[in-house]
Amino acid sequence: MKTQPLRKETNCLNCGTDVPGRYCTNCGQENIVPHESFGHLVKEFAADIVHYDSKTLLTFKYLFTKPGFITKEYIAGKRVKFVHPIKLYIFSSFVFFFCYFWLTAHNDSDPLDKGTKVQVEAARKQIKEVYASLPDSIKTGDLSLDNWFRRLSTFDSKEMYDSVQKTLPKKYRDNRIKRRMARYYFNSSSQDPETSAEKEHAQEELFQHNYPKMVFVLLPLFALYLRWMYDKKKWFYADHAVFSVHLHVFFYLFFLLCTALDTLFHIEVFTSFGLIVILAYLVIALKNTYGQSWGKSLLKGVLVTFAYLITLLIVFVCFVGVMTLFIA
Repeated sequence: MKTQPLRKETNCLNCGTDVPGRYCTNCGQENIVPHESFGHLVKEFAADIVHYDSKTLLTFKYLFTKPGFITKEYIAGKRVKFVHPIKLYIFSSFVFFFCYFWLTAHNDSDPLDKGTKVQVEAARKQIKEVYASLPDSIKTGDLSLDNWFRRLSTFDSKEMYDSVQKTLPKKYRDNRIKRRMARYYFNSSSQDPETSAEKEHAQEELFQHNYPKMVFVLLPLFALYLRWMYDKKKWFYADHAVFSVHLHVFFYLFFLLCTALDTLFHIEVFTSFGLIVILAYLVIALKNTYGQSWGKSLLKGVLVTFAYLITLLIVFVCFVGVMTLFIA
Protein backbone atom coordinates (compact mmCIF):
# COMPACT_ATOMS: atom_id res chain seq x y z
CA MET A 1 0.00 0.00 0.00
CA LYS A 2 1.34 3.43 -0.96
CA THR A 3 2.76 5.52 1.86
CA GLN A 4 1.11 8.87 2.58
CA PRO A 5 3.41 11.65 1.19
CA LEU A 6 5.25 14.05 3.50
CA ARG A 7 4.46 17.77 3.66
CA LYS A 8 6.90 20.18 2.08
CA GLU A 9 6.70 22.37 5.19
CA THR A 10 8.71 21.23 8.20
CA ASN A 11 6.54 22.75 10.94
CA CYS A 12 4.46 20.22 12.90
CA LEU A 13 0.74 20.86 12.39
CA ASN A 14 0.03 19.61 15.92
CA CYS A 15 2.54 21.54 18.08
CA GLY A 16 4.47 23.78 15.69
CA THR A 17 7.89 22.22 16.34
CA ASP A 18 10.34 21.98 13.44
CA VAL A 19 10.27 18.43 12.02
CA PRO A 20 13.58 17.30 10.48
CA GLY A 21 12.27 13.86 9.49
CA ARG A 22 8.96 12.04 9.16
CA TYR A 23 7.89 12.23 12.83
CA CYS A 24 7.82 15.21 15.20
CA THR A 25 10.44 14.90 17.93
CA ASN A 26 8.18 16.77 20.36
CA CYS A 27 4.71 15.16 20.04
CA GLY A 28 5.37 12.20 17.71
CA GLN A 29 2.84 13.18 15.04
CA GLU A 30 3.67 12.14 11.47
CA ASN A 31 4.35 15.16 9.23
CA ILE A 32 2.24 13.99 6.31
CA VAL A 33 -0.24 15.70 4.01
CA PRO A 34 -3.40 16.22 6.12
CA HIS A 35 -5.78 15.08 3.37
CA GLU A 36 -5.29 11.33 3.77
CA SER A 37 -6.34 8.75 1.21
CA PHE A 38 -8.93 6.16 2.16
CA GLY A 39 -6.30 3.43 1.82
CA HIS A 40 -4.06 5.19 4.34
CA LEU A 41 -6.96 5.49 6.82
CA VAL A 42 -7.63 1.75 6.54
CA LYS A 43 -3.93 0.98 6.97
CA GLU A 44 -3.67 3.11 10.12
CA PHE A 45 -6.83 1.59 11.56
CA ALA A 46 -5.59 -1.96 10.94
CA ALA A 47 -2.18 -1.14 12.44
CA ASP A 48 -3.76 0.32 15.59
CA ILE A 49 -6.03 -2.71 16.01
CA VAL A 50 -3.23 -5.21 15.55
CA HIS A 51 -0.94 -3.23 17.85
CA TYR A 52 -3.60 -2.97 20.57
CA ASP A 53 -4.61 -6.61 20.25
CA SER A 54 -1.01 -7.76 20.44
CA LYS A 55 -0.46 -5.73 23.62
CA THR A 56 -3.69 -7.05 25.14
CA LEU A 57 -2.97 -10.67 24.29
CA LEU A 58 0.59 -10.42 25.56
CA THR A 59 -0.60 -8.76 28.79
CA PHE A 60 -3.20 -11.43 29.51
CA LYS A 61 -0.80 -14.19 28.51
CA TYR A 62 1.79 -13.20 31.13
CA LEU A 63 -0.90 -12.21 33.64
CA PHE A 64 -2.20 -15.79 33.71
CA THR A 65 0.99 -17.75 33.12
CA LYS A 66 3.59 -15.73 35.07
CA PRO A 67 2.16 -14.25 38.30
CA GLY A 68 3.91 -11.01 39.19
CA PHE A 69 5.88 -10.81 35.93
CA ILE A 70 3.98 -7.85 34.43
CA THR A 71 4.20 -5.92 37.71
CA LYS A 72 7.95 -6.49 37.91
CA GLU A 73 8.43 -5.45 34.28
CA TYR A 74 6.30 -2.33 34.75
CA ILE A 75 8.21 -1.26 37.85
CA ALA A 76 11.48 -1.82 35.98
CA GLY A 77 10.29 0.60 33.28
CA LYS A 78 9.47 -1.95 30.54
CA ARG A 79 5.96 -0.70 29.83
CA VAL A 80 5.41 -0.17 26.10
CA LYS A 81 4.55 -3.78 25.25
CA PHE A 82 1.89 -4.10 27.98
CA VAL A 83 -1.52 -2.47 28.48
CA HIS A 84 -1.38 0.35 31.05
CA PRO A 85 -2.57 -0.88 34.49
CA ILE A 86 -5.41 1.66 34.77
CA LYS A 87 -6.76 0.87 31.30
CA LEU A 88 -6.44 -2.82 32.06
CA TYR A 89 -8.33 -2.45 35.34
CA ILE A 90 -11.15 -0.36 33.87
CA PHE A 91 -11.70 -2.85 31.05
CA SER A 92 -11.51 -5.93 33.30
CA SER A 93 -13.71 -4.53 36.08
CA PHE A 94 -16.38 -3.52 33.56
CA VAL A 95 -16.39 -6.99 32.00
CA PHE A 96 -16.41 -8.68 35.41
CA PHE A 97 -19.24 -6.75 37.06
CA PHE A 98 -21.41 -6.71 33.96
CA CYS A 99 -21.03 -10.45 33.28
CA TYR A 100 -21.01 -11.50 36.94
CA PHE A 101 -24.32 -9.79 37.74
CA TRP A 102 -25.82 -11.26 34.59
CA LEU A 103 -24.65 -14.77 35.50
CA THR A 104 -25.77 -14.55 39.14
CA ALA A 105 -29.02 -12.66 38.54
CA HIS A 106 -32.06 -14.10 40.29
CA ASN A 107 -35.53 -13.86 38.89
CA ASP A 108 -37.53 -11.98 41.50
CA SER A 109 -40.66 -11.98 39.34
CA ASP A 110 -41.44 -15.72 39.52
CA PRO A 111 -45.21 -16.31 39.38
CA LEU A 112 -47.00 -17.21 42.60
CA ASP A 113 -48.48 -20.63 43.00
CA LYS A 114 -52.21 -21.01 42.38
CA GLY A 115 -53.25 -21.04 46.06
CA THR A 116 -51.20 -17.96 46.94
CA LYS A 117 -52.48 -16.11 43.90
CA VAL A 118 -56.11 -16.72 44.95
CA GLN A 119 -55.37 -15.44 48.47
CA VAL A 120 -53.60 -12.36 47.18
CA GLU A 121 -56.40 -11.52 44.75
CA ALA A 122 -58.99 -11.90 47.52
CA ALA A 123 -56.91 -9.69 49.79
CA ARG A 124 -56.60 -7.09 47.06
CA LYS A 125 -60.35 -6.94 46.63
CA GLN A 126 -60.93 -6.62 50.35
CA ILE A 127 -58.20 -3.99 50.79
CA LYS A 128 -59.55 -1.99 47.88
CA GLU A 129 -62.94 -1.83 49.58
CA VAL A 130 -61.37 -0.85 52.90
CA TYR A 131 -59.18 1.76 51.21
CA ALA A 132 -62.20 3.42 49.63
CA SER A 133 -63.67 4.03 53.09
CA LEU A 134 -60.49 5.53 54.59
CA PRO A 135 -60.31 9.28 55.31
CA ASP A 136 -58.22 11.43 52.98
CA SER A 137 -55.62 12.19 55.68
CA ILE A 138 -54.64 8.53 55.77
CA LYS A 139 -54.90 8.00 52.02
CA THR A 140 -52.31 10.67 51.31
CA GLY A 141 -49.74 8.74 53.31
CA ASP A 142 -48.51 11.81 55.23
CA LEU A 143 -47.56 9.68 58.21
CA SER A 144 -44.57 9.81 60.56
CA LEU A 145 -42.02 7.01 60.35
CA ASP A 146 -43.35 5.56 63.59
CA ASN A 147 -46.91 5.49 62.28
CA TRP A 148 -45.69 4.07 58.99
CA PHE A 149 -44.07 1.13 60.78
CA ARG A 150 -47.25 0.64 62.82
CA ARG A 151 -49.24 0.49 59.61
CA LEU A 152 -46.66 -1.88 58.13
CA SER A 153 -47.08 -4.28 61.04
CA THR A 154 -50.74 -4.81 60.11
CA PHE A 155 -49.73 -6.77 57.03
CA ASP A 156 -49.21 -10.51 57.40
CA SER A 157 -46.60 -10.88 54.68
CA LYS A 158 -44.58 -9.12 52.05
CA GLU A 159 -46.96 -10.47 49.38
CA MET A 160 -49.85 -8.76 51.17
CA TYR A 161 -47.92 -5.48 51.36
CA ASP A 162 -47.01 -5.69 47.67
CA SER A 163 -50.61 -6.39 46.71
CA VAL A 164 -51.74 -3.26 48.55
CA GLN A 165 -49.07 -1.17 46.84
CA LYS A 166 -50.23 -2.37 43.42
CA THR A 167 -53.85 -1.64 44.30
CA LEU A 168 -53.22 1.96 45.41
CA PRO A 169 -53.00 4.82 42.92
CA LYS A 170 -49.39 5.68 42.06
CA LYS A 171 -49.34 8.95 43.97
CA TYR A 172 -50.34 7.15 47.19
CA ARG A 173 -47.82 4.31 46.96
CA ASP A 174 -44.72 4.17 49.15
CA ASN A 175 -41.55 5.53 47.59
CA ARG A 176 -38.51 3.40 46.74
CA ILE A 177 -36.84 3.92 50.14
CA LYS A 178 -39.93 2.84 52.07
CA ARG A 179 -40.41 -0.18 49.83
CA ARG A 180 -36.84 -1.25 50.55
CA MET A 181 -37.41 -0.70 54.28
CA ALA A 182 -40.56 -2.82 54.06
CA ARG A 183 -38.66 -5.64 52.37
CA TYR A 184 -36.07 -5.74 55.14
CA TYR A 185 -38.83 -5.44 57.75
CA PHE A 186 -40.65 -8.53 56.51
CA ASN A 187 -37.44 -10.47 55.97
CA SER A 188 -36.18 -9.80 59.50
CA SER A 189 -39.51 -10.26 61.29
CA SER A 190 -40.37 -13.65 59.82
CA GLN A 191 -38.96 -16.94 61.10
CA ASP A 192 -40.18 -18.91 58.14
CA PRO A 193 -37.32 -20.83 56.47
CA GLU A 194 -38.32 -19.65 53.02
CA THR A 195 -38.42 -16.04 54.19
CA SER A 196 -35.07 -16.46 55.90
CA ALA A 197 -33.67 -17.64 52.61
CA GLU A 198 -35.17 -14.55 51.00
CA LYS A 199 -33.46 -12.42 53.64
CA GLU A 200 -30.12 -14.04 52.87
CA HIS A 201 -30.71 -13.45 49.18
CA ALA A 202 -31.52 -9.77 49.85
CA GLN A 203 -28.30 -9.36 51.82
CA GLU A 204 -26.32 -11.11 49.10
CA GLU A 205 -27.94 -8.91 46.47
CA LEU A 206 -27.10 -5.80 48.48
CA PHE A 207 -23.48 -6.90 48.78
CA GLN A 208 -23.12 -7.78 45.11
CA HIS A 209 -24.58 -4.53 43.82
CA ASN A 210 -22.40 -2.40 46.08
CA TYR A 211 -19.15 -4.35 45.77
CA PRO A 212 -18.02 -2.26 42.75
CA LYS A 213 -18.25 0.88 44.92
CA MET A 214 -16.39 -0.76 47.79
CA VAL A 215 -13.54 -1.87 45.55
CA PHE A 216 -12.57 1.77 45.03
CA VAL A 217 -11.75 1.84 48.75
CA LEU A 218 -10.36 -1.68 49.00
CA LEU A 219 -7.92 -1.56 46.09
CA PRO A 220 -5.78 1.32 47.44
CA LEU A 221 -6.03 -0.13 50.96
CA PHE A 222 -4.69 -3.45 49.67
CA ALA A 223 -1.68 -1.55 48.28
CA LEU A 224 -1.30 0.20 51.64
CA TYR A 225 -1.18 -3.14 53.48
CA LEU A 226 1.59 -4.27 51.14
CA ARG A 227 3.50 -1.06 51.82
CA TRP A 228 3.42 -1.85 55.54
CA MET A 229 4.82 -5.33 54.89
CA TYR A 230 7.75 -4.46 52.62
CA ASP A 231 10.79 -2.21 52.72
CA LYS A 232 9.55 1.38 52.28
CA LYS A 233 12.94 2.54 50.98
CA LYS A 234 13.01 -0.04 48.21
CA TRP A 235 9.34 -0.13 47.24
CA PHE A 236 7.11 2.89 46.69
CA TYR A 237 3.37 2.98 47.24
CA ALA A 238 2.83 3.24 43.47
CA ASP A 239 4.67 -0.07 43.02
CA HIS A 240 2.25 -1.78 45.40
CA ALA A 241 -0.68 -0.07 43.67
CA VAL A 242 0.38 -1.57 40.32
CA PHE A 243 0.66 -5.01 41.97
CA SER A 244 -2.80 -4.53 43.51
CA VAL A 245 -4.30 -3.61 40.12
CA HIS A 246 -2.79 -6.63 38.36
CA LEU A 247 -3.94 -8.95 41.15
CA HIS A 248 -7.51 -7.61 41.03
CA VAL A 249 -7.58 -7.97 37.24
CA PHE A 250 -6.57 -11.62 37.55
CA PHE A 251 -9.19 -12.12 40.26
CA TYR A 252 -11.93 -10.56 38.12
CA LEU A 253 -11.23 -12.62 35.02
CA PHE A 254 -10.44 -15.93 36.70
CA PHE A 255 -13.33 -15.75 39.17
CA LEU A 256 -15.67 -14.78 36.33
CA LEU A 257 -14.59 -17.91 34.46
CA CYS A 258 -15.25 -20.04 37.56
CA THR A 259 -18.67 -18.43 38.03
CA ALA A 260 -19.57 -19.10 34.40
CA LEU A 261 -18.63 -22.78 34.80
CA ASP A 262 -20.67 -23.07 38.01
CA THR A 263 -23.66 -21.48 36.31
CA LEU A 264 -23.29 -23.77 33.31
CA PHE A 265 -23.14 -26.98 35.38
CA HIS A 266 -25.36 -25.75 38.27
CA ILE A 267 -22.71 -26.41 40.92
CA GLU A 268 -20.42 -24.35 43.19
CA VAL A 269 -17.23 -26.38 42.91
CA PHE A 270 -15.40 -24.12 40.48
CA THR A 271 -15.79 -20.90 42.50
CA SER A 272 -14.72 -22.65 45.72
CA PHE A 273 -11.69 -24.12 43.97
CA GLY A 274 -11.09 -20.78 42.25
CA LEU A 275 -10.63 -18.98 45.58
CA ILE A 276 -7.86 -21.44 46.50
CA VAL A 277 -6.20 -20.87 43.13
CA ILE A 278 -6.40 -17.08 43.61
CA LEU A 279 -4.71 -17.35 47.02
CA ALA A 280 -1.97 -19.51 45.50
CA TYR A 281 -1.62 -16.99 42.66
CA LEU A 282 -1.19 -14.19 45.23
CA VAL A 283 1.62 -16.04 47.03
CA ILE A 284 3.44 -16.82 43.75
CA ALA A 285 3.03 -13.21 42.55
CA LEU A 286 4.43 -11.88 45.83
CA LYS A 287 7.39 -14.25 45.56
CA ASN A 288 8.14 -13.29 41.94
CA THR A 289 7.62 -9.55 42.39
CA TYR A 290 9.31 -8.86 45.73
CA GLY A 291 11.87 -11.65 45.63
CA GLN A 292 11.44 -12.94 49.18
CA SER A 293 11.39 -16.58 50.30
CA TRP A 294 8.39 -18.87 49.86
CA GLY A 295 7.79 -18.87 53.61
CA LYS A 296 7.67 -15.09 53.89
CA SER A 297 5.58 -14.80 50.74
CA LEU A 298 3.07 -17.35 52.05
CA LEU A 299 2.86 -15.62 55.44
CA LYS A 300 2.39 -12.18 53.91
CA GLY A 301 -0.10 -13.55 51.40
CA VAL A 302 -2.25 -14.99 54.18
CA LEU A 303 -1.94 -11.82 56.29
CA VAL A 304 -2.85 -9.44 53.48
CA THR A 305 -5.79 -11.68 52.48
CA PHE A 306 -7.05 -11.72 56.06
CA ALA A 307 -6.67 -7.95 56.34
CA TYR A 308 -8.46 -7.52 53.01
CA LEU A 309 -11.44 -9.65 54.10
CA ILE A 310 -11.72 -7.85 57.45
CA THR A 311 -11.60 -4.50 55.66
CA LEU A 312 -14.22 -5.71 53.18
CA LEU A 313 -16.53 -6.59 56.08
CA ILE A 314 -15.95 -3.25 57.81
CA VAL A 315 -16.52 -1.25 54.63
CA PHE A 316 -19.72 -3.20 53.92
CA VAL A 317 -21.06 -2.68 57.46
CA CYS A 318 -20.23 1.04 57.27
CA PHE A 319 -21.93 1.29 53.90
CA VAL A 320 -25.09 -0.39 55.19
CA GLY A 321 -24.98 1.84 58.28
CA VAL A 322 -24.76 5.00 56.21
CA MET A 323 -27.60 3.79 53.99
CA THR A 324 -29.72 3.06 57.08
CA LEU A 325 -29.10 6.54 58.47
CA PHE A 326 -30.02 8.01 55.13
CA ILE A 327 -33.27 6.05 55.05
CA ALA A 328 -34.12 7.00 58.65
